Amino acid sequence: MSHADLTLSAWSGLSDDAAARTAAAIARSTGTRLTGVGPHAYAGRGGRVALFDRDGVRFALVPGGTVQLGHDPDRFVPDARLRADFAQASTEWTLTEGLDRFLAEVTSPPRRVSLPARLVAVRSVEADTLLPADDEDDPEGEDGDDPEGGDEDDGHAWLMAGLDRLGLRPPTPDEWEYGCGAGATTLFRWGDGYPEGLPYGTVPLIQEPNLFGLVIGDDPYRAEFTADPAVLCGGDGGASLCGGYGSFLSWIVLATAYRERELAATVHDGGLVGETPVRPVAPIP
Repeated sequence: MSHADLTLSAWSGLSDDAAARTAAAIARSTGTRLTGVGPHAYAGRGGRVALFDRDGVRFALVPGGTVQLGHDPDRFVPDARLRADFAQASTEWTLTEGLDRFLAEVTSPPRRVSLPARLVAVRSVEADTLLPADDEDDPEGEDGDDPEGGDEDDGHAWLMAGLDRLGLRPPTPDEWEYGCGAGATTLFRWGDGYPEGLPYGTVPLIQEPNLFGLVIGDDPYRAEFTADPAVLCGGDGGASLCGGYGSFLSWIVLATAYRERELAATVHDGGLVGETPVRPVAPIP
């Protein structure tokens, strides 16, 4: 069986020795260096992480399989504070929908998908560090269009080319979402509520590595590219914080299934390419 077929249950069920052997084989097949395999806990859940290094970038193993994604209102249990914060936001910003309807509009729908196991960068990187140099081939042809101008897909196409020449790719929206939630079916990867204050500065809950060892969805300013140019995940570019939208509207952009549509449209039109990070994925053969 290919290691790309490794599921979370199979990975979790391996003995320590078998897990070390499996991780070493994955390192050989991906041209990375295995730096550690061991237990890891996050938000009351325990698991095992495997970490790798490639040219100074740290990667973590994210197992695959058939997984549950999206925000499921039937599973959602909001606490009193979230409800109060939503009520305040509704009053201040004239939100006409109820909580369930609002969440359905800003998150992806519940679904089951099949994903491959893969190595995912522990932290996102600045997209402009991956853009091809001016003298490299234009992924759209021989026109030499500036990715900051021209056709609306240029910036994303240049980014894809930059990753491809490194033997990497961006995550699909489904892969990003599963990597963030790490199997959790709650609104956030840690549960259905959130801490006091705003998601800014030092907040251990969002800055600690999640169950897969990824530091992801930790900063509302850093919405990340995915393989779909119309889908950014992990934040809203700081709009909620800068706009003073309050706790609920600032925290909700870090919900696992949150989809930032307005910022995606801006980037899709050629703007903010250099300011938008991406999380490289190294496929497992």
